[in-house]
Amino acid sequence: MTSATRSGPRAKPSAGDVRIAAVAVPVWFGFFALTPGLFANGPGALLSDDIDLRLIAETVLVVVLTVALTLVFRRESRNLFARGRMMWCFALPAAALVALPFHYALPRPLLLYVVWMAASVLWQDYLTFGLLQTFLRRILPGWGSVLGVGVLFMCVHLVYLPERFFSPLPALAMLILGAVLALLRSWTGTLHVVLALHLSFYYLFA
Repeated sequence: MTSATRSGPRAKPSAGDVRIAAVAVPVWFGFFALTPGLFANGPGALLSDDIDLRLIAETVLVVVLTVALTLVFRRESRNLFARGRMMWCFALPAAALVALPFHYALPRPLLLYVVWMAASVLWQDYLTFGLLQTFLRRILPGWGSVLGVGVLFMCVHLVYLPERFFSPLPALAMLILGAVLALLRSWTGTLHVVLALHLSFYYLFA
């Protein structure tokens, strides 16, 4: 376990860090709504009534926004995607991707699903366990940022997908999942393990 998880912040958070964290939460909440395929009437619906074209448009949108955010938050992004031995964990989604054509049963074209899920996972995890957790960690102890991200991860699913998660067990599952992924990010310091596990799930159970 890293020192970031064991102990609190080394110094009292600055007023600037508090303001940034306070702004980051509602901005994250709004940006999360752009996740491709999250809503039937998402931003892609402005361009086409065709489901596949909607997903393509929404996927392109979040890829462009992700690139833009990495340019704005260069220092944070370098840390989140730093090269290291944890990159070997991407062998898991790679293996799942190889097996995907043999069990894929969803109505969307396979190639579209592969790219859509990769962009969606990158967008969700970069926003949530990357930037949001980074900003919260500057004003909270390690355990506080992990728990805070877990609670927010649960809340965003309750608000945007109430028909699936607005009941005790699904809500608790989202809380635990969010906290576990946040803890993995805290332990490893990068997003590699979080991204690999999240993407593997979608490729294994499609």
